[in-house]
Amino acid sequence: MSSEHGTSLVPHKSHGSRLRSVKRTFKRFTKKVLGWVLMALGFVLIAAGFVLIIIPGHYFLIVAGLILVLRNAMWARRQFIHLKRRHPNWIMPIRKLLRRNPQILSVMWQQTLRIERLIVRRGSHLKLFRRRFFRKARPA
Repeated sequence: MSSEHGTSLVPHKSHGSRLRSVKRTFKRFTKKVLGWVLMALGFVLIAAGFVLIIIPGHYFLIVAGLILVLRNAMWARRQFIHLKRRHPNWIMPIRKLLRRNPQILSVMWQQTLRIERLIVRRGSHLKLFRRRFFRKARPA
């Protein structure tokens, strides 16, 4: 039937399907490049957050950088999950800030209380040190 007229029964790829294939490949490539660029920007933000540690509120640069890196790098997600399981108390504030609706004020308040607790503990050690080594001499 169709072989009499010079056409085959197997349809050949049309120009439109090749164009779709090229578009799909280009879209994948641009998505990958954009992911790498966003990941690099995330690392720059994290580094800037550590460099600008003297400025109040530098944590937001670090958190924004972490968001960009964790969204674009699977190895970073795996490492973050590993840290989350190993040190849950350290990672908890970062996890709260990475949520869609972050609880910024509660995280800041909890971290303030945590730092205060560390300072008070150190102060109590100093009191013990003073009591032990700076006692008044006992009369003989």
